[in-house]
Amino acid sequence: MKKLLTIAIVAAAVVAVPLALAQNAGQPAPQKGDQANPAQSEAEAKAKRRAQATAEMKAKGQQAPQREEEEEEAKKKR
Repeated sequence: MKKLLTIAIVAAAVVAVPLALAQNAGQPAPQKGDQANPAQSEAEAKAKRRAQATAEMKAKGQQAPQREEEEEEAKKKR
């Protein structure tokens, strides 16, 4: 019984793998990393920097900067 189950699983894999490869053959590979979406990666990097700075300030016992100050700085940069 165990051999029959093993044979069935192997047969399914033998059929499924070439079928999956054939379906993806004409499609371009998805881009990864910073090239996929520069705006997204920039926003993620900015969020990481903010989180790290906030954590450092909290560790030192200081208050984290307020959102309003950050928004004002963003408006000045525009």
